Amino acid sequence: MSVRVGIIGYGLAGRLFHAPFIACTPGLHLTHVVTRSPERAAEAADDHPGVTVVAGVADLLAAAVDLVVVASPSGLHAEHAQAALAAGRHVVLDKPPAADATQFEALLSMADRAGCHLIVFHNRRWDSEYRTLRTILDAGTLGTVHRFETSMDRWRPTGKGGWRESAAPADLGGLRYDLGPHLVDQALQLFGPVGSVSARVQSLRDVGSLDDDVLAVLAHDSGTTTVVSGSLLTAIPAPRYRVSGSQGAALLAATDSQEDRLRAGERPTTGGVGWGAEPGVAAQIVTGPDSQRAEVPYLDGRWPDFYAGVLGCLDAGTPSPVPPASALATMRVLDAIGEAAATGGTVRLA
Repeated sequence: MSVRVGIIGYGLAGRLFHAPFIACTPGLHLTHVVTRSPERAAEAADDHPGVTVVAGVADLLAAAVDLVVVASPSGLHAEHAQAALAAGRHVVLDKPPAADATQFEALLSMADRAGCHLIVFHNRRWDSEYRTLRTILDAGTLGTVHRFETSMDRWRPTGKGGWRESAAPADLGGLRYDLGPHLVDQALQLFGPVGSVSARVQSLRDVGSLDDDVLAVLAHDSGTTTVVSGSLLTAIPAPRYRVSGSQGAALLAATDSQEDRLRAGERPTTGGVGWGAEPGVAAQIVTGPDSQRAEVPYLDGRWPDFYAGVLGCLDAGTPSPVPPASALATMRVLDAIGEAAATGGTVRLA
């Protein structure tokens, strides 16, 4: 089966996070890109010879495409997904998929009625440090995990402007919507449902941003407490993960390098062979009463696996690489973080 793919938006997400992995997946064929920018249109034509560039979503939906990838600004995600589903197209939807869980549920219901797949782009389930941590947890050497600390920090004291830093609610700007979905989704995948949330969200820089510093505490039903931290005003980043258990602890300081490689111009080859390796990078493990130390080499980052999973879902009927229920659970926790920060209280999830 050859799946014809169109991308809405050719900015950072469309150009770097989606198009290269569509192009490297045999069976997926990137045929159309939607952008009104002459510069981005030229980039799309140069990156993917033969691609058709169109100026609007309606033009894309009038073409013979099977799968629509929504990589437009966040405030347009739900609108563009709705248009694609109404036209009977399968959808890959970048995060955040909607303004809140209620709006996202409506999209999922629409997809179900249309008989279409709606797959949220939680690509960081295939990060190198995340895959490595899963292996460590599965080995059981840390015992029962009582605390999980997960951080994504940046140093951007002057800001970059644009919709990501907009304070207008309709733009879905701010860090809770930008990095928050990655942090929350990974925590839910590792430690299960969350029963309550407390949070503090701040806007520290004088750039008009909705928020640029997020701290949240998630109480999992499993007994684990996750501390979520994201900041755009941190010059010395915290370790990516620290995990504390009854028999030991793990420190995974380094962050997956796939984004940096894409920004530097590297692209995956067909099938993603050799992509995402992290040579010389390892997790630090301390276990037992004698504090025995060990290292666990990072597994490769495997972002190509997301679109391989999308193809399998559309072609062979294999399970979605990101089941809708898991994406909805992430949205509910993100909503709770926003509510807890606004009220200063603890929000309980049913």
